[in-house]
Amino acid sequence: MAAEAQVRDEGAAAEALGRSTTYRFLSLVFLPAQDDPGGLIQEGAEALGALRSMVSDRGAVPLETIEIVARLLHDDESPALREEYHRTFGHQISKDCPLYETQYGAGHVFQQAQQLADIAGFYRAFGLEVADGAGERADHLSLELEFMHVLTYREAYARLHHGADRVTQLRDAQQAFLRDHLSRWVPVLARLVRLRTDGVYRHLVDLAAAWVAVEATALGLAAGEEVEYQPEPPLDPAESPPSCSLNLDSILPQS
Repeated sequence: MAAEAQVRDEGAAAEALGRSTTYRFLSLVFLPAQDDPGGLIQEGAEALGALRSMVSDRGAVPLETIEIVARLLHDDESPALREEYHRTFGHQISKDCPLYETQYGAGHVFQQAQQLADIAGFYRAFGLEVADGAGERADHLSLELEFMHVLTYREAYARLHHGADRVTQLRDAQQAFLRDHLSRWVPVLARLVRLRTDGVYRHLVDLAAAWVAVEATALGLAAGEEVEYQPEPPLDPAESPPSCSLNLDSILPQS
């Protein structure tokens, strides 16, 4: 009986690790491409492989979308990806399809600040903070996806080394963050990007939106209310907190 329970835990841990790999890949593709695309291609191969294996099990992301993304990433070179990134999302905050959650639905600067504080509060609750020096706010899509990468990674570890209480805590946090944040605005972003480009980022944001929807369903979330996009003046960068990617020094499993 104990052996059977351990097998089930190992299977669930492997699934959580596959989910974590997917979130990490998605977090990377929504930052400007680096000079060496090899790492991104490798991350993509692992993540898309994990997605393919989950398609039959969870009715997950459409296989066609996965294959389109795999082909485009393999064919595109880093400079071309960078150019399309900036063409789609702008060099600063795009008014057409911003990658920052607080540009959606939070019409006033004080509402934006409250949302930023809520997002940062999620990060702090798990020992994470926006690292100094890389230049993105806490509400950037890449950072929100990176946070889910950390939670699912820790879930995989907890399923093998900690008890059910820790697993429940981590899954409750995943559910809450999807409900309060990603599920509310990523589908809207995807629709906006479709109006702007037919290139690789259209397919990447479609992949992200489909993945967020699958995850929300798997975590027991009913279809929630989406935000409306009403362009407003962004936060004054001088008043924004230092920003970039999450400080993954804290990614090591905690008891």
